[in-house]
Amino acid sequence: MLVAQESSPPAGGAALGQIVIAGLMFFVIFLPLAVFVIRERAGRTTVVGKLADWSAGLSGLPRWAALPMFVAFLSGMAALIGVYWDVPIHMELGRDEGPLANPSHYPIYFGLMGIFASGVLSAALAKGKLPVRTFPIGPHWRAPMGSIQMMATGLVGIAGFPLDDVWHRLFGQDVTEWGPTHVLMIGGGVGVVIGLQLLLGEARQVGASGPVVRLLGPLLAGAWLMGASAFLMEFDLGVPQFPMLAQVVLVGLIGSWTLVYGRLAGGPGGALLVVAVVLVTRAVFAVLPLVNDLHVALLLPYAAEAVVIEVVTVLLRGRQGYAFAVVAGLASGVFGMFGEWAFSQWLMPNPWPLSHMDSFVLWGAAASVAGALIGVWQYQRVEAVAARRPSDPAPSGDPAVRFRTRHLGGLVGALLAVGLSAAVIPPADPPAGLVANIQLTDTGESLPISNPHGGGQPRWVTATVTINRADLVSDPVWLNGFSWQGGDFYSAPLERTAEGTYRTTQPLPVFGQWKTGIRVHYGSRVMAIAPIYAPADPAANAGEISATSGPRPFMSEIEFLQRERKTDTPLVLWTVAYVVVGLVFGGMWVLVAWLYTSAAGGAPSPARRVRVSS
Repeated sequence: MLVAQESSPPAGGAALGQIVIAGLMFFVIFLPLAVFVIRERAGRTTVVGKLADWSAGLSGLPRWAALPMFVAFLSGMAALIGVYWDVPIHMELGRDEGPLANPSHYPIYFGLMGIFASGVLSAALAKGKLPVRTFPIGPHWRAPMGSIQMMATGLVGIAGFPLDDVWHRLFGQDVTEWGPTHVLMIGGGVGVVIGLQLLLGEARQVGASGPVVRLLGPLLAGAWLMGASAFLMEFDLGVPQFPMLAQVVLVGLIGSWTLVYGRLAGGPGGALLVVAVVLVTRAVFAVLPLVNDLHVALLLPYAAEAVVIEVVTVLLRGRQGYAFAVVAGLASGVFGMFGEWAFSQWLMPNPWPLSHMDSFVLWGAAASVAGALIGVWQYQRVEAVAARRPSDPAPSGDPAVRFRTRHLGGLVGALLAVGLSAAVIPPADPPAGLVANIQLTDTGESLPISNPHGGGQPRWVTATVTINRADLVSDPVWLNGFSWQGGDFYSAPLERTAEGTYRTTQPLPVFGQWKTGIRVHYGSRVMAIAPIYAPADPAANAGEISATSGPRPFMSEIEFLQRERKTDTPLVLWTVAYVVVGLVFGGMWVLVAWLYTSAAGGAPSPARRVRVSS
């Protein structure tokens, strides 16, 4: 029987009224932008054009790079401020009443629109001296390749919003940062930085110089690390829904990618500057969660990897090729992973267990090599773009040799990154018959609740847990008492009292909107939970789980943590949806590779035709 303790928020798509309002917000931004583009391309004087010229003179960048970079920076910061505010809200309060009922969604939405708009601005301002290779938008309009990349990634991010609503209608809400459409929004949003890095190379090609231009290389690498690290937020907050090896691989991959690029682009100290950018911006992202008494996402600081890469670069005496990438990646993956292990004991809600470090170093080193190969490929392409001139002769020699020397290392890194991610990200279900016998004892102790939510008569319990397969959990990645979405979030390791028997180390709430259970993660990918309590949720068609003593079979974590997911959607629909989202996300990265390669070595664009007035 479904009995709600209070009205539960909708578990599907947004109400029609909220969709209309979101559409109006979109047009409020893009109608003025469209007017500007029409006037600018017609040769009319515009306020934005004057501002672009002023910022160009101030920065040493061309007009089509200076102002768009600033707009992209502000927009990206707004979106990430919203993301780092949004995830703790869902951890502590559950799902939203609707997309516009959550204040954190506004900076995300406007930030993503601003990211796309920055690419449009860059393309519209593309006049005067342009790069050798440009992208044709119209007969009298060609834009830098970086502008196209900025628009494309921004469009992917914006598309994530309506696709997210469609996803909720078809499959129910997925309360996880790594939901497919959430990945589109975050990936599309932070991917603008890769477009900015290409745009900077194109700006240097047409003569941009000066201290700002020199500093932008490592700063943009820091911005890329800042944005990509958002994918690790569930680990940073303590509620990861994917295996810890996924954290290890992502730390190795994005860390070595950005740190290698930053060191090569910025010279001595470049990798350390990348880390400084991340630490400063993460302090900014912590402000709103702190003000609203929400959990703050800490982070593994990448400091050990940065030092290792600085040292390797000195020892290899300035080598910048793929051999350097392999050495830097291996060194960062081995020594850097041990550095992050040490930091995790201090900073992470779920510290990396020392007993698993052999596996972590193996996977982390492989991911670090992949990231370093990609970082070197990207740096080489940007430098080739910056050095390109209209008078350069056409490429000569064997195309296979050119591919092997220029692109093979980057392709190997990309394929290795995809393979490693596919191997470690999907969690595995627990084996049938894994059961926890849980004995609950009411206690007068309680924990402070930051944002009381859901009502109910307060009840707190301690638990003694006996697991029937003690051999499986003898060396877990984590084994925690866990509660969330009742107004706060708690997770604490269990204390072992005998073989296969454990007890909680802090009281657990079993009332109101709390969802409480015993979480276990063992092996490389098995993640399971033995539920203790959850309220009835009619909107999600989920019944109450009463807090009583007795045997509780372990279930897949997603079944409990994402109770809103629909179970009656046909498998073929799930398959088609994942394929579509995967094609969009994968297509974005294919476009990145093509734009970089074309800008660096593609055939020069034909001379622009001049419009003659009659």
